Amino acid sequence: LQALKRKPDLFLCSNLDVKAVFQCGVLSLKFPEAPTVKASCGFFTELLPRCGEIAPVGQVVHEDGKALLQAVLEGIGGQASRSLMDHFAEILFALNKHCFSLLSVW
Repeated sequence: LQALKRKPDLFLCSNLDVKAVFQCGVLSLKFPEAPTVKASCGFFTELLPRCGEIAPVGQVVHEDGKALLQAVLEGIGGQASRSLMDHFAEILFALNKHCFSLLSVW
């Protein structure tokens, strides 16, 4: 998360598998440990605003964003601790703000 804040062009590196990083983040949203879930939520709230400016991020969000939305809704639906709801809400807000056309399709 800190790396993404300080150096958002990290996702432009040719040897970075953005899809794998995204999928790891989605899986981390389902972990039982609150600090891991909180960090994953923070990762997505920093990543999603960049989907329009960094093509590899936009492509992965377009292809795999539905899995992110599903993980968020499962967390809100009871899989995650109630203390994490604000963090999941931040992801929904970022999806609504930066990926609205995709969100409405999903």
